[in-house]
Amino acid sequence: MQLSVSRWLLAPALVFPAAAAAHGSAPPPCLAENVLGPGWTLDALTVIPLALATGWYALGLRRAISDHRSELISPRRTTAFAAGMLVIIAALESPLDRMSEDLFCAHMVQHLMLMLAAPPLLVASDCMSIFLRAFPAGLRKRIVRFWRSAGFAGAYQAVMHPLFVFAVFNGAFVFWHAPGPYQWALRNNALHITEHLSFFISSLMFWSVVLPAPGHRRRLGHGPALLLIVATAVLSGLPGALMIFAPRPLYPGHADGVVKWGMTLMQDQQLAGLIMWIPAGGAYVLAAALVFLGWLGEAEARALRASRRAASLQRFTSG
Repeated sequence: MQLSVSRWLLAPALVFPAAAAAHGSAPPPCLAENVLGPGWTLDALTVIPLALATGWYALGLRRAISDHRSELISPRRTTAFAAGMLVIIAALESPLDRMSEDLFCAHMVQHLMLMLAAPPLLVASDCMSIFLRAFPAGLRKRIVRFWRSAGFAGAYQAVMHPLFVFAVFNGAFVFWHAPGPYQWALRNNALHITEHLSFFISSLMFWSVVLPAPGHRRRLGHGPALLLIVATAVLSGLPGALMIFAPRPLYPGHADGVVKWGMTLMQDQQLAGLIMWIPAGGAYVLAAALVFLGWLGEAEARALRASRRAASLQRFTSG
């Protein structure tokens, strides 16, 4: 009983909400620094949801193994899940989180980890299918029936329309990196939580559309998926260009922080723009390459099947 991975993309919003949103609410980090090193924290808002998600995943994996659901079990998928969880921890609990309070460029790295690293890894892991296996069989069937019900399926199809997903993903990225909204979130923790959640959830939606998990039906053909990726790479690069070529600092909220690191606001802003251009652009190039290779592989498989059918027909007619 295996659902399309994109059907389950909204579930991480229930599994990981506090983890993706947590920022600046950690208790005194003495224990974390003693265990992990200077600058690390053990924020309960991050650690507890991630620990629960990992435990639930382990339970689902154990049941998948005991039920002999070999199609759900793969070292590659399990590694992708573990890597996605580690990226979230690194983004929100490592010294990077403290640096992001001072430096816009560090904040940019944190945002890109929550948009371009953790979500595609979680999508590639097909973790929602494993989470589903963790439920008892009876409850699992009821969940699947609800998920496939006409009312929910219709609403879900509307929310997951590729053009809507494209607009939400790029809209969240551009909006929260505009100077005004960015600085509102910098000053207000509730807005900061909303910002992180919008990044994380819209990214799960986007990557579920353009890079579905192995073994699942694509929601979008290879060609349209390539167009969405390229268009997104162009749109996401525009704020970076603005940051680099702006004649003045656009993010004065980091004025005190940059001094601690021996930088100016303009240097910090230009470095953030370069990060938005180069590493982010590289992520989109990699995604486009994966889609293109998948397209070639599918075309080759079709050609091979056609060749075999032609050979079979030739043998039949000659016989």
